[in-house]
Amino acid sequence: MVALLLGSPVAIFGVHAVLCRLSRGASPQRTCVRAAALALLPVGFAALWLGGPASGADRAWAATYCGLTYVSIAYSYFHLFNMSETARRIRLLRDLLRQGPLGSEQLLSLYRGEEIMSRRIERLLESSQLTEQSGRYLVRSRLLLLAARMVAGWRRLLGFDRPHG
Repeated sequence: MVALLLGSPVAIFGVHAVLCRLSRGASPQRTCVRAAALALLPVGFAALWLGGPASGADRAWAATYCGLTYVSIAYSYFHLFNMSETARRIRLLRDLLRQGPLGSEQLLSLYRGEEIMSRRIERLLESSQLTEQSGRYLVRSRLLLLAARMVAGWRRLLGFDRPHG
């Protein structure tokens, strides 16, 4: 059962990849939630097929444990998928709350490209991901680079990085 639960993110990912291709234009968050719900079917059937405790009470506790664990894994998957999209939206809402009602030009002026890049470079320097030598930036730690490659691969597998046109 533990191996099945450990493999459940793969099942969620597989269903997610299929749903992304079948439901172009749908909300990415809804598609992710649907994938987690649909992936419960094969994971649940596999859990029933593998069996577990023979007695009724023990079997009920095992099913409850597996269900709660699966929901926790699916919840984590959703938030991992949703992090970057939500962060931008939250910042936009916080800025509007702090500044008051703004027109589109005023709002866009809060998100100047140069300022955003400066902040990102500053954060990467502070976290020792980048280093500066003679006015040039160099990758110091490959941890975020590895994470970025994993996310890029994830996006490609889900079908989000398809060429437009």
